[in-house]
Amino acid sequence: MIATRLLAVCLTTAALFAAPMKYTYWVQPCTDPASLCRPDDPQLAQWAFEAWQKASGGELEFTRVKDRDHARIRLYWASAELGLYGETRPMAFEGHLGAEVYVLPSPLPVNGDRLLRDAIVYLTCLHESGHALGLSHTAVFADIMYSFQYGGDIEEYFGRYRRKLETRSDIAKNSGMSAADRARLIEALNNHF
Repeated sequence: MIATRLLAVCLTTAALFAAPMKYTYWVQPCTDPASLCRPDDPQLAQWAFEAWQKASGGELEFTRVKDRDHARIRLYWASAELGLYGETRPMAFEGHLGAEVYVLPSPLPVNGDRLLRDAIVYLTCLHESGHALGLSHTAVFADIMYSFQYGGDIEEYFGRYRRKLETRSDIAKNSGMSAADRARLIEALNNHF
């Protein structure tokens, strides 16, 4: 009987430590005429959160919510005044660090390549949500957390990802993260506990 109770306590304790960190997120609907947001852009943001969840190996769990006030991470579609691609601002959320993420929806490139446009929006969502998870910039061109402040070929940065895509749904199958991005995420999550 004592052995059974001890086993139950051990299993309960292990389950507590194995439970993923839960994040709620909200994505602004594409209704603001000042942004270049398209009606299906929120799906690109969703795929970005799903990519981080998968990369975490079960350490993160994201749930999309309809009410912005219940979201630890809030993604807004920004207008051109924001700047180049995006920005992340920390905020307090129920005693935890949360974030407001701003993504500038890209216009169609000059050549009219819709998949390139969607790739830019997706990768920006992925990069900025990485900041919301506590990841900083890197100087490594292969990383999603790479910063253009280090220079580099911006066209190639997005172009190499675009070449992996045949259809829009391929974005959900190609995370856009490097092995180093995933390792840094796991390290950040381990340091959180």
